[in-house]
Amino acid sequence: MKSNINQGLFLKMRSWKPDLPKHEKQIVMRLRWPLIIASSCLMIFAPNLLLPKSVLYRFALFHVLSNALLSFVDEIRFKSILFFSALVLFDTLALSFSLLITGQLASDLYLTYFLIIITAAFWRDFRYSLAFAVVISLFYGCLLLVVEGLQTETMLRIPFLFMASVFYGYFAQIAANEQELRKIVERESRRDFLTSLPNRRAFEERIAEELARAVRYERPLSLLILDIDNFKIVNDSLGHQWGDIVLRNVAEILGDRKRPSDFAARVGGEEFALILSETALDAAVDAGSRLCREIGEHPVETPKGAVSVTVSIGASSHTGNFPDAEQLYAEADKALHLAKAGGKNRVEILGGAASLRPAVISRVPLSYETN
Repeated sequence: MKSNINQGLFLKMRSWKPDLPKHEKQIVMRLRWPLIIASSCLMIFAPNLLLPKSVLYRFALFHVLSNALLSFVDEIRFKSILFFSALVLFDTLALSFSLLITGQLASDLYLTYFLIIITAAFWRDFRYSLAFAVVISLFYGCLLLVVEGLQTETMLRIPFLFMASVFYGYFAQIAANEQELRKIVERESRRDFLTSLPNRRAFEERIAEELARAVRYERPLSLLILDIDNFKIVNDSLGHQWGDIVLRNVAEILGDRKRPSDFAARVGGEEFALILSETALDAAVDAGSRLCREIGEHPVETPKGAVSVTVSIGASSHTGNFPDAEQLYAEADKALHLAKAGGKNRVEILGGAASLRPAVISRVPLSYETN
């Protein structure tokens, strides 16, 4: 089967980039400056250092230059989650190094620092992370004031923790946005934008799954292919906007009348498909005939009067002769051509015609018996 995927959504998913706020480059740099300054001051005023001060100054200068050099980085790079992740990893290692050389690797500050990282990832919302930054900074500051008194070296821990909370909270928000956008794009890439039914791509995935299940458990499976009769005439005489209304009406009836276990999709211009699980061919033909009647009883009111809408349907069923979904679809498609050639507004199967049944359509979901 040839795929009829919405190309715009498919390309969007393939070339997807996280939806960072505007001026994200400036935001990242402004968030890093206070963090770098707080980290540098923490090292400068530390009473005990594990390395010479010359090494400390060079490291602090290197950290400062790393942010200054971001001014020369192309704005588009900040739209890459990989680049942003690498930047956060670099800062995490740099901050851990600053705590290491000040002899605070196993201190309460280091443990609180990693608690902030974990909490930011848990919230996944910048507002909550910012609120947590304020709370943890005030709480930690009060404890320091009570235990160690007012000392420059200890008080510098408070802005360090606050800026770390803000920075990691911002990154967590970006990661959450990425995950949400991926879900949205993935979902929309499988949905027809006009009728809101699943599209050809989703249909192909579902029919393959259903056929594999039917083969494995030796259960019946049927397929109906519906095509709106004389649809080109509607478009040519009334315009495409009324053609769209006809498509939406047929899609609505199809969606309302199917069972919860069935799967309806728009697979072409005016072509729809209905996968009937646990349904043999005779029951599928009966369901198709009722769909023909139901759609025919709902004309579309236009400025030129009511337009009668009918569909032709081809039916096929899995009987162990179809190794893949393509052959199941091909037989239903051939039966659809027979229905068109046989006068339209009818259901056909290969090897014999199934006339439109005159049964009255009830306002309940279609029910099919399994033979």
